[in-house]
Amino acid sequence: MRRYLRMLAALLLGMALIAPAEPAGAVALSAGDPLIRLEAGEELTMEYVPPANSEYALYLFSADGGRIDGGAELTLDGVPVAAGTGSGELFSARLVAGERYELRVRSSGPALAEVARSALSRCFRRPLGIEENVPTGKMIAREYDAHWYGFTAGASGRLMLTCVPEDAGLELRATLFDDSGARIADFEPLPGGACMLFVRTELGRGYELRVSAPGGGTGYYYLTAHRRPGEGITSALRFDGEQARTLAAGSALNLASLLRGEALLWASDAPEVVAVTQEGAAIGIAPGEANVTAYGMNSQAVCRIEVVDVPLEGLRIANGAVQLRVGERAALRAVRTPQNASDRGLRFSVEDARIASVSEGGELAALAPGSTTVTASDSTGEIRDSVEVTVLPAEHKYRALLVGEQRYPFGVNAERRGSENSVNALAGLLNSGRFERTRYEVRTEGDLSRAELIAAIREQFGAAVQGDTSLLYVTCHGNYTGGMSFLELSDGSTLSARDLERELRRVRGDVVVLIDCCGSGGAIGAASERVDFARGLTGAFSGAAIRGSRYRVLCSAGLDEDSFRLAFNNDSGASVMTTVFARSLCDGAGWDIDRNSRGTMGADRNYDGAITLDELAEYMSGRVDWYLDLASELTGERYRQGVHLYPEGDPFVLFE
Repeated sequence: MRRYLRMLAALLLGMALIAPAEPAGAVALSAGDPLIRLEAGEELTMEYVPPANSEYALYLFSADGGRIDGGAELTLDGVPVAAGTGSGELFSARLVAGERYELRVRSSGPALAEVARSALSRCFRRPLGIEENVPTGKMIAREYDAHWYGFTAGASGRLMLTCVPEDAGLELRATLFDDSGARIADFEPLPGGACMLFVRTELGRGYELRVSAPGGGTGYYYLTAHRRPGEGITSALRFDGEQARTLAAGSALNLASLLRGEALLWASDAPEVVAVTQEGAAIGIAPGEANVTAYGMNSQAVCRIEVVDVPLEGLRIANGAVQLRVGERAALRAVRTPQNASDRGLRFSVEDARIASVSEGGELAALAPGSTTVTASDSTGEIRDSVEVTVLPAEHKYRALLVGEQRYPFGVNAERRGSENSVNALAGLLNSGRFERTRYEVRTEGDLSRAELIAAIREQFGAAVQGDTSLLYVTCHGNYTGGMSFLELSDGSTLSARDLERELRRVRGDVVVLIDCCGSGGAIGAASERVDFARGLTGAFSGAAIRGSRYRVLCSAGLDEDSFRLAFNNDSGASVMTTVFARSLCDGAGWDIDRNSRGTMGADRNYDGAITLDELAEYMSGRVDWYLDLASELTGERYRQGVHLYPEGDPFVLFE
């Protein structure tokens, strides 16, 4: 019985219990690392309960590198299930979860036995691969999990293997085997749950290693095989200056900057006093003393650190008065006196939570217009400072979607030349100026299908809120049929003005629609002659506007008119084709298409630096006539195209 007590059992995959079979008066054994140790000539009988329906294998490894010969039998209610002899994998079998199997194992020499599920990283025959000098991260997700890794030595010489936990409370252990399954050495346990091993490897030889947490902890860890060239001339590690240092609780000390040489692993022998990161930062946790050790390939260096409690004398928020707009955030900077005071547990509070909120870390978020006070205090609440916070209304955002349909699957008018140039001209205009201290977020698209155009509208304008401006410009083939204007898209599909209006209903804030195609005026019931409009033609957008929407619509032509494009030769002789509508719009808003630069704001009739839609429509009407009269003189034909705005006389400022 004493021998049975010495051989602690194992849980495989977190819940699988291996324990001696229970004769009368047997003592239940506690769980531990699922490696079972056998002495020479010893035979053990245990009970094994699989945690899941799966394939399992029994492995027998040499504990001292010598040759062993062993055997094992697995039975269920006295009926043989599997058996095997030799070393390495003795047998494998598919087991049923929850059944209580009896396992007998024997060995001729010192050995390690393990029952493992036949899955990647879970057993000796299916290890995870690792590369030298490349950290491998993995998580022990369930108590008593074990992971297997394999690698081939890239050189002969000294190798440093380290297992470092990322989570507190995880105590790692590891064992190195050769590729035949013979144990080479156990890793040396280090303070803080890490472990390491120095070993001399042979070029091209395979090695396997097993990592576990015998104490039952869980969490992430990193495994690294360190190899450095020129190891024979590597200098010893040492710390500059004093080997003993003082650190305030709650403060950090960059030990790496004080170390001469390269540290591959850091460990603290009292992590509850001083914690140390693998980047070499020592953090004071509580008053006391601790040794922090830096480990290298050939040496190690120790720094003694005393952690002291430094009282907090004062606290100040260094931001001064804070002013934000709704939706904006800012970080509050709290300055302690002295700076290394141990009390790091600041508390932030806000007087009016409707106006602003503040996180535990001091991040301020503006919620609604108004003023309030934010206070920072120490953990006792006795030392504090406050700051006034003013929240202004959200800054309006301007978004634009500019779409040019140039290539069509038609035999006639297959290329609508000038669409791309028109889109690029408007993009240059919008990108060149500021609107209420901000710029348009411009997106340009070409040759979209009906579905793609709708998707682009939703993507570009989906985040708009009340007060924002969304501008849609579409230039394409178009027509007016059956009392409705239609946009003809590059794949041959169409989008009616009514369907476009229904899609834009989703967009919050102000919506400006610029339709640059033949028959576009039908979208607002606009014809070339007033008498036609008086007959009661009501477009999709004008009807919606009457119902109280936010649409502003500028159309390039009446419902019974074509929309023209022209090529204008500048002094250099280069030909640039654009729509007459786009060129007139840019002229009015102050963008020189031919020079690709800012120009005179021709539509600003009252010289106030802002252009309303009414001003723009009036200017463009005359400018379009001027361009078409010029074309008529050259061709001898008469061209007619009227720019129409809904609602008429709209004072909405589009450019400034």
